[in-house]
Amino acid sequence: MIRGNWNLADEFKKNERKQVSKIQQRQKHQHKLAKLSKTDPIKLYYRIERLEQQQDKSDKDNEYLQSLKDDWSFIEKNNLHSNKIKPFLQEKQKKEKEKLKQQSKLWGLKSVYFNPELNPLGKVPDVDSLSHQPSQPLQNLTLPLKTKLVKYEPDPLVKELGITCPSGEPPRFYKVIQNTSKSKPKKKKEEEEEEPEDALPNIADPLKSSDEEDEANSSEDEQLSAKRVKLS
Repeated sequence: MIRGNWNLADEFKKNERKQVSKIQQRQKHQHKLAKLSKTDPIKLYYRIERLEQQQDKSDKDNEYLQSLKDDWSFIEKNNLHSNKIKPFLQEKQKKEKEKLKQQSKLWGLKSVYFNPELNPLGKVPDVDSLSHQPSQPLQNLTLPLKTKLVKYEPDPLVKELGITCPSGEPPRFYKVIQNTSKSKPKKKKEEEEEEPEDALPNIADPLKSSDEEDEANSSEDEQLSAKRVKLS
C-alpha cells in the first residue's frame, strides 16, 4: 500500500545519495589504502610514541595523534606491511622484557646504590615513602667497568713523612661486606665444654690417704703396747 506522502522523486534521490556515499567511502578507502601502503610503519610507530610521551600537548597535537592512531589501526586491520611490523613488534617486546629484567636485577658491588651495611645487594631504593619525590624514576644503574687498570706512582710526600700503616688487620668494615658473611663457630669454647671428667682434680683421694695413714699409725701403736706387756 502506497502512503499518501510518498514521493517517487524523493525516494529516487534518497537511493542516489546512498549510492554516492558508498562510492565516496570506497574511493576514500582506496585512497587511504594507497597512501598508507607507501608509508613507513616503523616511522609511524615512533611518531605516535613520541607524541604520547609529550607532556604539554595542544588540541592540534591531540587531533594529529588521533589521526596517526587511526592510520596505525587501518594498517593493522588491512594487514599492510606485515613483513615489517611483525618482526619489529616481536623485537620491541623482547627489548622491553630485557629492560624489565635489568631493572629488577641485583648488581651487588656493581650497583651505584651499594652499601655494605644498608644495601649489600644493591637494590634500587623505594622512594614512595619519601616526602620529596625525585623528578625522574630511579634507574638500576651500575658503576662504569674499567677495561684497563692504570697504575699510579706512590706519593713522594708519604715517603718523606715516613707514614706507615698500623699493624694488624684492617677494620672489618673495609674488608668484609656486612650482613652477608656467616660467623664461624668458636672451636675453643666447644673444646672447653667437652673436656673429659678425668681432667678434673680428684678431691676424694687425699681424704682416703689420710684415713689410711691414721689406721696404720693406730696398728703400730697397738703392736708396741703388746710388746711392752710381754716384756713386763
